Amino acid sequence: MTHRRTASVLVAAGALFSLGIASVRAAELRVAVVDMQKALNECDAGKRAKDQVKAKFEKSQDDLKRQREDLDRRKEEYERKATVLKEEERRNMEKDLEARSLEFKRKFEDFQRDLKRTDAELTSSIVEDLYGVVREYGAKNTYSLVLEASSGALLYGDNALDITDEIVKLYNANPNPKRTSSSKSSKDE
Repeated sequence: MTHRRTASVLVAAGALFSLGIASVRAAELRVAVVDMQKALNECDAGKRAKDQVKAKFEKSQDDLKRQREDLDRRKEEYERKATVLKEEERRNMEKDLEARSLEFKRKFEDFQRDLKRTDAELTSSIVEDLYGVVREYGAKNTYSLVLEASSGALLYGDNALDITDEIVKLYNANPNPKRTSSSKSSKDE
């Protein structure tokens, strides 16, 4: 019985000791959170890039809208006339509608792909620079970790940990510096 009691006391002491070490480590751990999507959308360069993408595709979007309206008109016309048309005329109209629908679908998909590609081309360097700002800010302010909030991996974060606004301000103050990053310098070595 005494042996069991001693073992229990040792296990409890070990657990308390482990908790004590964990709390000391937690006290040394500094964590911040950045919403990179928000930073991209709110920084000046990100806003300009979004405006460029929007301007580039407004014309294409208008063309697609007109094509969609024309397709809808033709479908309505077909539905009104389908019962009175000769078999061959009806089949020809159906083939024409199907071809136009496929063409519209193809153009819409191309538009979506082109939009995503252009957006990525215009924003990728901005995102890279934002990551550089985050690395510099984290190192300068002695953070142990800076977590990304918009990726979906962060389930909860106290708003007091969010440094997104500071990152946007720093980026806007100096949007095109030659940033030194530990990941780039370690790749170069």
